Amino acid sequence: GRYPNSLLTLFYPYTLFRDVVLDQPVDANDVPFFWHAHVSDEIPVKKVLKTCYGADLVELNTEEDVEKAKELKLLSSLVSQGRVGPESLKEKLYNGQRKQPIVITSPHIREVAELFTQENLGRMFSFYRHPIDYDLHPNLKTKLPPDAVNNFMTRLLSGVHSGELGFKELGIGKQVIRQTTLSGTRDLMPESILRFGQYFGWVPVGGEGTKLSEETDNAIAKSCIDDILQSYPGERYADHNSPEWLAFYKANKYDCQLYELARSTWRAQIQTIIPLSMQKRRAGEGDDDEKNDEEGEEE
Repeated sequence: GRYPNSLLTLFYPYTLFRDVVLDQPVDANDVPFFWHAHVSDEIPVKKVLKTCYGADLVELNTEEDVEKAKELKLLSSLVSQGRVGPESLKEKLYNGQRKQPIVITSPHIREVAELFTQENLGRMFSFYRHPIDYDLHPNLKTKLPPDAVNNFMTRLLSGVHSGELGFKELGIGKQVIRQTTLSGTRDLMPESILRFGQYFGWVPVGGEGTKLSEETDNAIAKSCIDDILQSYPGERYADHNSPEWLAFYKANKYDCQLYELARSTWRAQIQTIIPLSMQKRRAGEGDDDEKNDEEGEEE
């Protein structure tokens, strides 16, 4: 395993998520998971997933939904139905790309993490926003006690819902963002979704998924994403010198740090979160690699 035992218990259940950078290429057994803590990220992103990628969403909006999914062994049934795993790659598209992906969506990150298994690990993508711009999912608000008035993200990720937070809780949040999240930010939503789609190898509706169609496929995805997101508002900006802002920052310093980390993760992922066909080529698993071997033998 990747963690010593002490870290495993501290970081559980997030150990059931893939490390999005180190665990490449994306495996057919991995399950895409969209964690949406904010309603104004959930609505446009779900619309893009369905419209632009023809995605099949398994929406677990309440904790009851997640419990039910556990009881019904959701993952094993998706595998046996051929909707997750190698059988879900019905068409032989270039370098393991796929059409109409299945995506689990939920505001409940810790509970959903426990659905994943060593055979079917989760691969998460999520959008982070500045605490002043939060729009928390109603089902998350009810989860936190009335005295949890600040640092919601740090609280949700660390599982410490009330009382004082410290570096340990902040550290868990940082680990989740840096290691297990394809990180999107509100102001870069179109670029983020396009990056996620390419990373998972999703062919947009109307795309072909061949070696030659890569550019056209990207253009189709981009214009579909841009069309949908035009009508959704971006981030609000605050006057960082006002007394209100300084008081707000002080009360939410951990979440402000998580947001800054999400932004720097976004920038780092320009280089590390690469399209699936490139991941396959780098790992020597590309479709062309086998053909080159054959050609070599013929000579």
